Amino acid sequence: MSMIRPIARLATVIVVVALAASATAQGLPTSAGQEPFFKFQPFLDPGYFNPDFQFFSPAEVDDFGGEEKANMGLYVAFDRTYVNVSRPRDEFSFGSGNQGDFTWGNRMEVGYMHGDPNGWQAVLWHVNGPNENFGKELYTQRMQPQDGSVTRNFLVPGSVDSLNNLKMSSFELNKVYRLKPYHNGTLAEPFAGYRYMNVRDFYQRQELEEFPGTIGIPVFPLADEFLLVDSHSSIFENQMHGGQLGARIFRQRGHWLLSADIRFFAMANFQSLRVVDSQSFLPNPDLELVDGVNESKISPFGDGGEVNRQLNYYRATQFVWGGEIRGEASYELTRDVNLRFGFVFLDLGQGLGRGDLMRLNNQAVQMAGVTFGFTVNR
Repeated sequence: MSMIRPIARLATVIVVVALAASATAQGLPTSAGQEPFFKFQPFLDPGYFNPDFQFFSPAEVDDFGGEEKANMGLYVAFDRTYVNVSRPRDEFSFGSGNQGDFTWGNRMEVGYMHGDPNGWQAVLWHVNGPNENFGKELYTQRMQPQDGSVTRNFLVPGSVDSLNNLKMSSFELNKVYRLKPYHNGTLAEPFAGYRYMNVRDFYQRQELEEFPGTIGIPVFPLADEFLLVDSHSSIFENQMHGGQLGARIFRQRGHWLLSADIRFFAMANFQSLRVVDSQSFLPNPDLELVDGVNESKISPFGDGGEVNRQLNYYRATQFVWGGEIRGEASYELTRDVNLRFGFVFLDLGQGLGRGDLMRLNNQAVQMAGVTFGFTVNR
């Protein structure tokens, strides 16, 4: 662990220095009439490309199946993702660490390409979940206060243990280049840039017991007016900063455009773990009325709720590496608008913290699933 912290800091410094060097490249001398090879200019004037805003003009497709020219100018893409997220290690997911759970997410990409040809792209991807829990119901018996006999059996809401609770947000800013077409019309766009990811894992274990009360007229020595909830929960947050390299390969034939892109990244992960242990007394929702009064409304601890709470914070640093693969097929409806579908696989190979123990902060997370959405001028 002693070597991980310096390596993570070094990776962050390298990314910052690389971005600073690219910024200074804007002032490098070039030949007359030529653009610098690497110009740090992610923002352009809105009217730079003089768009005609005819997004729904008829598709411009070669009737003889000829090669189509790649688009220039501003573009936007939006995808809905449905991915399977791997569970934590066995001790956190009841022995099911090799399984996963499905959840929805949103992915948006904006950028531009101009005639050099090169450009910039920004990608935002958010996965909200999964939120899978394991619930346990509490089975209890109601006693008669006179003779102690059982009158009925019933279930009350039980404890809730987490199984797989995770949220992920990712942001990328990439410098993109477009190479000359290959002999069959395939185009390649290598890129390099900065990537930030935030992965938050929620962990919870609860125990619920009925708490014997001695309130009421007549007194219920065997009745349970309150539920005692022992809760142990944590939020493991992973904030990752680093660089990435990748490339997109695509080819258009008629109305169809097939594409694939791959990314490799390495990031410094600054981790924080927040652990909360608490005890709460809650009113028993199934307590019967006595003289028209629900005994659970009266509590020797005030209004019920939390009576004991302990909070602990931990911090650490890890090194994360991984990759992302995407494949898509889009159909050209109009000149600029395409509908597309495909698949995505994201692998965070190491360095993720999940669960409630800081010493187990070097886990992996995989996401795999399908995507579908639309593009404008992509």
